[in-house]
Amino acid sequence: MNNLGKRTVKLVAPILILAISLLAACTMSTQQVTVCRVTGDPANPYQEVTVTKAQLKDYMGQSKDISPVPVNGCPTSPLAVSNGKITICHATGSQTHPYNEITVSVNGLNGHGTHADDIIPAPASGCPASVLVISNSKITICHATGSQTHPYNEITVSINGLNGHGNHPDDIIPAPASGCPATKP
Repeated sequence: MNNLGKRTVKLVAPILILAISLLAACTMSTQQVTVCRVTGDPANPYQEVTVTKAQLKDYMGQSKDISPVPVNGCPTSPLAVSNGKITICHATGSQTHPYNEITVSVNGLNGHGTHADDIIPAPASGCPASVLVISNSKITICHATGSQTHPYNEITVSINGLNGHGNHPDDIIPAPASGCPATKP
């Protein structure tokens, strides 16, 4: 190769590197990601918002925002976030010990957002001792009514956040296969 050919290669190589870098930067700033944005409304605590990766750092400025959105959608009850971490019930696949209660980063959920059987957040009463029957991201529970004559209503709620029922210590999660009890235990 002559000197002109070598100079051309030396000149073209940095230009190609610069062009690839610029394309990567443009792609990075236009790639979209969906996050669960805190709304401040207890009835609807999270809203799914789609942003570019370049905007993501602005949206993740609040430690209670969740990225990426869990597979079952945004939680339907407020999360108890402490130092950027939340407690979840990780599905183990075991019939005898179906869930491990673990604390993970709310940012990315340490990958648990892609686990369809995990419960995000963990109920206040702790993780269920039996395997949950989940259908279309919903679960049937026995909601405590406070009535002596009709102590439970059998209802179906979102597994993600349990529509706030995870914070009700008298609710039975999941509902027994035989149905809700007619009397309080």
